[in-house]
Amino acid sequence: MDFYAGHVLRLDLTALRATVEPLDPDWARLYVGGKGLLLRYLFEELAPGTDSLSPGNPLILATGPFAGTAAATCSRLAVGCKSPATGTLLDSYVGGSFAPELKYAGYDAVVVTGKAPHPVLVLVEDDRVEFVPAEGRFWGLDTAALEQKVREEMGPWHKVLSTGPAGEHLVPFACLSTDQYHKAGRGGAGAVMGSKNLKAVVVRGTGAVTVGDAASFSADVLSLQNERVLTPDNAWTWEEGTPYLVELVNAAGALPTRNWRSGQFDQAGAIQSSELLAVRTRIRACTQCPLACRQVHVFDEEVCEGPEFETLGLCGANCGVGDLAAVAEFNRSCDELGLDTISTGAVVGLAMDLCEKGAADYGLAFGDVAGYLAAPGLIARRESWGAELALGARDLAALKGRPDLAPHIKGLELPAYDPRGTFGMGLGYATSDRGACHMRAFTAADDILGGEAPPDSLEGKPALTVEQQDFSAAAWTGVWCANLYIDTDFLGVHFRHLWGRETSHEELMTLGARVWNLGRVVNVREGFAREHDRLPGVLGVPHPEGVAAGKTVADDEFQQALGEYYRLRGWDADGVPTEETLTRLSLDVRP
Repeated sequence: MDFYAGHVLRLDLTALRATVEPLDPDWARLYVGGKGLLLRYLFEELAPGTDSLSPGNPLILATGPFAGTAAATCSRLAVGCKSPATGTLLDSYVGGSFAPELKYAGYDAVVVTGKAPHPVLVLVEDDRVEFVPAEGRFWGLDTAALEQKVREEMGPWHKVLSTGPAGEHLVPFACLSTDQYHKAGRGGAGAVMGSKNLKAVVVRGTGAVTVGDAASFSADVLSLQNERVLTPDNAWTWEEGTPYLVELVNAAGALPTRNWRSGQFDQAGAIQSSELLAVRTRIRACTQCPLACRQVHVFDEEVCEGPEFETLGLCGANCGVGDLAAVAEFNRSCDELGLDTISTGAVVGLAMDLCEKGAADYGLAFGDVAGYLAAPGLIARRESWGAELALGARDLAALKGRPDLAPHIKGLELPAYDPRGTFGMGLGYATSDRGACHMRAFTAADDILGGEAPPDSLEGKPALTVEQQDFSAAAWTGVWCANLYIDTDFLGVHFRHLWGRETSHEELMTLGARVWNLGRVVNVREGFAREHDRLPGVLGVPHPEGVAAGKTVADDEFQQALGEYYRLRGWDADGVPTEETLTRLSLDVRP
């Protein structure tokens, strides 16, 4: 099969045994790779009701068919499991160079099951797999130190996907790390890896990826790079990166500030892109990517890749911290410890709010840098008051009797776009398959970043949300980066080589709908329904000032939009895909 390695590596950690099986060609045809293949394996491997931190929760790594080729941005890896933060499905994505290396080693995916009897590191060198004892050697190391030690002992070209101290301590928002700064951030995959006594998967591959007519494929990729990738639409990636959003989102009244009390941060100018550009030393790119959106900065001789916009929003404005060097240090600590910065910033901001309201006594306050900088280390190792923050926003707020203050949906903390300033994002958050997520549907582009849709209305947003979710699901079978501005014409050029025939917009959107509905089936099977597709109470309080002052998403308006969303999806009134919908999408799975 061109574009595929044709093999899936299974790692049974309980037995410390590795086996290889052929990739199912029917699954490759229907689900392609990345998100699609990951969810198909998750449906098969995950027994309903499995505890997310038990040996029965599989950890799945899936490449896309274009990993290891010249296709722009397709070096991304899809990581999946049942989320310990939400109980929903989890698919998280990470760039860098791990996915191509896995393909070169001969595998399209890795399915990890069970729990090792002692901490281990799995070393994969082509068809040789070794379970290396990790206790006293690798276990306990921060992410950068681990990668350095692995490459010193095993070889400089080995690629590492690891969990940090936060994952070892089963923090439900622990992430996975590769190439030091790249994170599969959301939903707690790091905790699942830690629960399995697995410190890291290390890969070195010496094979290649076949693409059929290499000359024709290379010509098309080069043409797309010149005409669709290195263009003004994508220039922001290397010119400023995601921090350029701070000024725009703040101006729209949608930048979460001091635990979502406001949508505008009075110190936003101190953490915006121009301030970062003043200390930027270089830019970096993932394998296969000409965009180079990774911004490298130096603060007092400390090197930091980032902070990205989400970190600036949640760890800066949301915590009332306008000290850019402090935000960068917080970012660096989260990176080293293996913590998702969105969730960590949200939890710390919530803790500051609880302290101010007298519901907790952590010694934290908005804008107080000392306690703020201590938080990541205490959370990652569950020490002192960090043990309570390690519960996550939903459970921390419930513990302190203030669930109304928790910025979460289905247990996943909200990203840095306040729905009171962009109503469409609220619908996208509520219907996201992994809990609050801005990546599945980004209606803010139409609401506040240059589009023409009114930001304070849900009219037309259900259809837009469905369209964007289906497109992202199709693109993440590839696996393309969300920072690249593309459409189905762009995808179709690649799929013409993959499938050996022309493809249409409708066919690719059907692929996305198939994958999205597969995810909904997994979640319905886990007990999720309409009652879970809702906005948190913290968003029901209008902002007192700014562009979005006085605005909230009214529940009756939201419920009407949600019902319209379900109708467009072909789901029943409780959000369950109908038999007709599943059959139309060629899905052989049922809740």
